[in-house]
Amino acid sequence: MVKHAMLLLGLLAAAPPAVGQTTPRAIAEIADISGLVTSPDGAWVVYRIERPSTVANSIDVDWYIVRADGTKPPRALGRTGTAMWDDAGTVLPGEAQWASNSQSIVIRALVDGRIGLWKSKIDGSGFHKIVAGEGDIEAFALLPDGVVVAREGPPRSAIARAEEEERESGILADGHVDLAGPLYRGSLVNGRPRTQRFTEDWFERRPLLSNVPRTIRAYDLERGTVRAATEAEAASLDAPPEAPLSARLRGVLQANNVCLDPNLCSDDELRLSAQASLPDGSTVFTLRDRSYRQSIYQLPAGRTNLRLLIESPGLLSGGRDDRIPCATTPMALICVEASPSVPPRLVRIGLNGQKTIIDTPNHFPDSNGLLAETIVWQVGGSRASGVLIRPKVPGRLPLFITYYRCPGFVRGGLGDEYPLHALAAHGIASLCINVQPHGDTVGERYEIGLETIKAAISDLDRRELVDPARVGMGGLSFGSEVTMWTASHSQLLKAAAISSVHVTPSYYWFNARPGRENFARNLERYWKLGPPDQDIAGWKQMTSSADITAISAPILMQLPENEMRQSIELVSKLATARMGELHVFPMAPHIKVEPRQKLAVYERNLDWFRFWLNSDVDPDPAKAAQYRRWLKLGRQENSASTERTHRSVSAISSKR
Repeated sequence: MVKHAMLLLGLLAAAPPAVGQTTPRAIAEIADISGLVTSPDGAWVVYRIERPSTVANSIDVDWYIVRADGTKPPRALGRTGTAMWDDAGTVLPGEAQWASNSQSIVIRALVDGRIGLWKSKIDGSGFHKIVAGEGDIEAFALLPDGVVVAREGPPRSAIARAEEEERESGILADGHVDLAGPLYRGSLVNGRPRTQRFTEDWFERRPLLSNVPRTIRAYDLERGTVRAATEAEAASLDAPPEAPLSARLRGVLQANNVCLDPNLCSDDELRLSAQASLPDGSTVFTLRDRSYRQSIYQLPAGRTNLRLLIESPGLLSGGRDDRIPCATTPMALICVEASPSVPPRLVRIGLNGQKTIIDTPNHFPDSNGLLAETIVWQVGGSRASGVLIRPKVPGRLPLFITYYRCPGFVRGGLGDEYPLHALAAHGIASLCINVQPHGDTVGERYEIGLETIKAAISDLDRRELVDPARVGMGGLSFGSEVTMWTASHSQLLKAAAISSVHVTPSYYWFNARPGRENFARNLERYWKLGPPDQDIAGWKQMTSSADITAISAPILMQLPENEMRQSIELVSKLATARMGELHVFPMAPHIKVEPRQKLAVYERNLDWFRFWLNSDVDPDPAKAAQYRRWLKLGRQENSASTERTHRSVSAISSKR
C-alpha cells in the first residue's frame, strides 16, 4: 500500500499560492538600502541599494544621490561591485564619505575580488578608482583638505602563501582553530575562499595574517601622489567614541517616559534606538516599542517636551538595523522605511511630519492578498508581541512559528531562513515572535519562549484563526534552540526545522580546548553547564540529544558545515531514529547569505511545512525523491503515512 502511495506522489497537485504573492525567489531577492550620508552643505543624501541575484549568486551594489529638499527624483551614481558581509553572515552597510565641498563622494567597495576606494562626482559621471591593490582596504577617511587616508591589509598573495604553508606543514590545533569547519579555505571572505581562525571573542573569526602590521597611506587626489600617512592622519581612521547622552537629554527622555535601560523596560515604555542633531539646535530621537515599531520625535532647542514627528508600524532608520539613525538635513530626515507589509523603501520625512516616498527598489503589491500585522497577547503578567502574516480567507489555518526578532519587513525571522509570506500565500498562517526579555539563564529563557508560544497558539485558537493540531516551528540561532526545546518539551508541533548549531556534548568538546577558555566560561555563565563528563544532570536537562524519544516532531536541519559537525550527536540520532533530515551548506556562515543558498533554504522549508501541515506536495518530478524520504519520517506507523497520502489523493481525485 505504501509502495503504491509512493507512485502517486507525482500526481499530487500543489495548493495554488495567493494571487500576486511573492515566491521564495522574490523573497530571496528583496533589496535593502543602507549607507545614508548627508552632504556637508545639507543639500544632498547618498545611499546604497543592495540587490541579491539568485541567477548571478551575488548581491550587487548600486549608489544613488537625491536632493534633500525632495524636488527631484534620485539619480544613479553607478554600480560598484558586490556586497561584503561579516563572519556571522550579516551584510555590511555601505560606506561613503563626502568631500568638504559637497561635490563628490568616496566609497569603499568590493570590485572584481579587490576591496578598494572609488570616487564619484555628484553629476553622475561614474566612479573612478583611487586604489585597489594587492591588499584590501580595511578603513578610510576623507580629510577636509581632500587627502584620503586608507589602511591596507596584507597582500592577498601573502595570505595565500600562509594558507599553503599551513596546509603543507600541518596546522597547530590551538584555541584559534575551529576543528568543526574546513581548516583550509573553507569560508567565503570578501568573495574568495579563505582560511579563518577564531579571535578571543566567542565565535568571532578572522582570516590568516589578521594580526600583522597594517600599511596606512595618504592619497592626495589633487596632486596624484601617494605617501605614508602622518600620525595625525592615521589617527583619523579611529572611530570617535560614542558620545554619551548628556545629563539634560537623559532627564528629558526619562521625563517623557522613555526607557534607557533595555533590561528594565516595561511593556508600555519606548526604548531609545538612535539620536541625531539638527542644524537648528534641535535633537531628533528615534524610539521603538517592544514590537520594533519605531517613531521619531523632535526636541526643539531649549524645550523639555518631545514633539512627535511620525509613527510607523515598522522601522524608520538608516537600514535594517534599528539602531542606525536616519540621515538628517536642515529641512528633513531621509529614512529607510520597512514594515510587516512594506518591504524596504526610502522616504523623506519633513520637519512637519509629512512623509514622501523617494525610492522603491522592491515593487511588491501593498498586500499581495495577505494580511500582515503586529499582534500582542498576554503571557503571565507581561505582554508578548509578534508579526502575523496570513491569507485573507475565513476559517482556521495551519500555523508556522519562528521565534527571536521581527523588525521591519519580516522575510523569515532572524537570519531570513523561513519564507513567511510564501508560507502564508500557500495557506499557512505565519507568526514571527519577538523574544521575551526575561530570564537570568538560557534555560529559563527557553522555558519562557515555550510559554510564549503556548500563549500565542491559545490566543489565535480562541480567535478561530488557526488549527492548534497543525503547528510547525523553525528558527536560527537562539530561535533554533527554542524550536528544539519546544519540540522536546511539548506536544505542540507537527513539524520543525532548525538552521544552526545546538548545545550538545559534541558542541562542548569541539570548543572547550586550551585557548578557548572564554567558551567554557560562557557556558557556565549563561547555560549553567560544566563539562559533560562532570555535569551529567545539567547536560541531560539542557540538550535535546540526551533523549531523542522526547522529540515529538520530524526535524528538517539545514546547517552550515561547521555547525553541523558541532551538532553531530543530535543530527545522527535524529537520522537513525528517522526523525530528521540533514542538508549541509559548505562555506556558509552562521547566517546564510549567498542568494542561491538562501533560495534553496526557502524552497525546502516551504515544501517541508506544506507537506507536514497541509499534506501538500509539489508536483515537480524533480522533488519526488524528497517526498518519498519524508513519508518515512516521524513517529507514525506506515498505515498513518498511507492514510495521509490517500487523503491527498482523494482531494485531487474529487477534482477530476
